[in-house]
Amino acid sequence: MKSFLAFSILLFFLSGCSVKHDSLEVTPDKVQQLTTELTKLSDTIDYQEARLFAYEALLYPQILAERYGLVSPPTFHNFLINTGIKDRGLCYEWSEDMITHLKNLKYQSFDLRWGVANKGEFDEHNSVVVVAKGAPFRTGILIDPWRKSGVLYWAKLGDDPEYKWVENVERSRYYGTIER
Repeated sequence: MKSFLAFSILLFFLSGCSVKHDSLEVTPDKVQQLTTELTKLSDTIDYQEARLFAYEALLYPQILAERYGLVSPPTFHNFLINTGIKDRGLCYEWSEDMITHLKNLKYQSFDLRWGVANKGEFDEHNSVVVVAKGAPFRTGILIDPWRKSGVLYWAKLGDDPEYKWVENVERSRYYGTIER
């Protein structure tokens, strides 16, 4: 009986932490803001492609949040994964799914890279970085759906106040986003 009560209390608290997927909107303002940032990467960026990329980068995290049964905050979701209650949704899994989805859309104006901060540390964080075709990693924009539980966070790499990003070249090569 005690275990049933403890399980019931746990379920109650978990349901209260669920991400409300209808609140993860893709608004025209957000699409325009990200489109503008993407077009600033290079004068060779196709505006329509940047707009499509922005839309997909904002929408796909909502699909992943639903797929992962996401709860907030992300560190609590990580705890649920690490204890076997949830199956997927660690930052590197968001990155795997985002980079695979975006790569499959075959953008001509952009390259995708794998960014990592604090590699090998307890607080390691992974995310996708988008750069203009052929541009260096450090010129890119971080697209991070994990940090805000399915609401896309983006910033120029040097403007991210929480992390210092470097490229994980092995992962970028593995996903075929840079040449081997």
